[in-house]
Amino acid sequence: MAMRLRDTPIQSKLMSIILVTCAVVLSVMCAAYILLGSNAYKDILKSNVSTLGDVIAANSTAALAFEDQEDAEEVLSALKAEENVIMAAIYKTDSSIFATYPPDTAISLFPKMQDRNLYWYEGNFLYGFQRITQKSEKLGVLYIKTDLKTMYAQIKKFILIGLALIAGSMFIAYVISKLLQGTISEPILELEQTAKVISEKGDYSVRAVKQGNDEIGALTDAFNQMLTQIQSQNEEITSFNQKLEQKVEERTSELQHQKDFVETIINSSVDLIAVFDNSLNYIMLNQRAAEYYKTPSDQLIGKHILEAFPQVEKSGMYDDLTKALKGEYIHNPRYRSPILNMSFANYYIPLKDNEDVIYGVLTIGHDITKIVEANEKLEKVNAELMKSNRDLEQFAYVASHDLQEPLRKIQTFTQLLDTHSDDKAQTKKYQEKINQSSARMKQLIQDMLNFSRISNSEEAFEQTDLNLVLENLIIDFELLLREKKAVINYPNLPVVPGIPLQLSQLFSNIINNSLKYTDNRPVIDITCDILKPVEVSQHPSLRKDVPYFKIQFTDNGIGFEPQYSEQIFAIFQRLHGKQSYSGTGIGLALCKKIVDNHHGLIYGEGRPGLGATFTIILPGENLNAS
Repeated sequence: MAMRLRDTPIQSKLMSIILVTCAVVLSVMCAAYILLGSNAYKDILKSNVSTLGDVIAANSTAALAFEDQEDAEEVLSALKAEENVIMAAIYKTDSSIFATYPPDTAISLFPKMQDRNLYWYEGNFLYGFQRITQKSEKLGVLYIKTDLKTMYAQIKKFILIGLALIAGSMFIAYVISKLLQGTISEPILELEQTAKVISEKGDYSVRAVKQGNDEIGALTDAFNQMLTQIQSQNEEITSFNQKLEQKVEERTSELQHQKDFVETIINSSVDLIAVFDNSLNYIMLNQRAAEYYKTPSDQLIGKHILEAFPQVEKSGMYDDLTKALKGEYIHNPRYRSPILNMSFANYYIPLKDNEDVIYGVLTIGHDITKIVEANEKLEKVNAELMKSNRDLEQFAYVASHDLQEPLRKIQTFTQLLDTHSDDKAQTKKYQEKINQSSARMKQLIQDMLNFSRISNSEEAFEQTDLNLVLENLIIDFELLLREKKAVINYPNLPVVPGIPLQLSQLFSNIINNSLKYTDNRPVIDITCDILKPVEVSQHPSLRKDVPYFKIQFTDNGIGFEPQYSEQIFAIFQRLHGKQSYSGTGIGLALCKKIVDNHHGLIYGEGRPGLGATFTIILPGENLNAS
């Protein structure tokens, strides 16, 4: 309301102020009149009802004294003359109702008796209790309930009269204000018209006409004096502006030349350069950065960095920019951009004004993608080289120990054979020993060749049905399974990308271990599950965006100590004596090599005498292709 009144013409404003003031004053007066009148009417009504109660109570003494109910109801029937009384009753001293008005009113509608003289307003009714006594002896209590509709009708009448008075007074006030407001508004309107002409034409020689010596007249004199000063100042400013425009043109030309020179240098840089204000909005972007982002610089200028590239919020760049805005000089030697999927050496330099206040950040990004890729390849080659060196060390170990042992035995038994050539029994025994040593050497050499082939395998991956792999192995192990009465329980296995021959050798070595290292009837339980995301996150070497299968082989063999769970996959590592169980110690090392070749994991768990469980994790996608 105040805003609308502020924007109205002064004539309407003056009339509105007068009329609103009159309306408020008249409304307050009428409201006070109606309130006082209604309170006075209530007091009068309560006094009348109280007097009526005294009369009815006095006339009811005989009826109560003689317990004449008809006489009591006849006394109450006198209330018909009072149209406001809608209900009444006479209570006996024991609080029971003796007579009612109207006579057929239900007893349940009457309240509990109050043993005192009491009148009060509640809602739209006046309630009252009046004691009935005779010579100070209590005979009963009178109850009266009165409707206030007569009072409300009177108040309504007062309100209508008040509204009529307000309307008439407002009309008179409107006529008078209409006649008198011109003495104030007309000089002001004329002054406003003069100011409008000066504003539109810019002619400061025009002067306003003074119409009196009051405050508006003083305002007119001040306005004319101000016009004289403005006219003088305007002439000076015009002369000054002409000189200033000439200087601005000269300075602008110099600044443009400097700007072009700086932009040429920045755009010639091989690095990505950008400048942000203190709200991290782009204010400059060089040509190399625009080429990398494949976005024209004018489409980025003015945008917040998170609006343009929301991916950088969690990449480290946003945090570095925030630190630079606090005055830190930041150098991130290796930043991986989530936008370009490239690596940069980033510099974040706070920009400060003459008062050392930071107003922005200069960022410089040097492309080191090729260097990083070369380093990663070098690290990978170094890792593979170290792995090859470890394999060579293991091969050197077996050449100096495991292979020399059967050779030493062959030499020894050959010498003994020459010495005891006449003893046929001893000769046969020595020949058997020589054959056993030769067979072990042959097996060692064959296992070493197998291990070497796996290390250098470049065979193509293909979709391999593990069910067919396992079924073919069961056929191969048929005689051994029948001989040992072994049982293999397995579910429906998946199809995975891999090298079928290597996966067959993987399953074969694990099943062969379970059949070999047992003193009981072998039972091998195979299970297969899809690896859950939580389980994938437990193995840092696994990729989060690739599905994996977990295949477990559980047997009831001799098991092994838990501390050897990693040692068992080392080449030529055997936990059991050669006399107890045959083997070269290469089987599980081959398994590890095959699983590594398939970008998976293998680990074993066991307890002495309680069997072992070997878990194989294989990817469901060909990671060689990616």
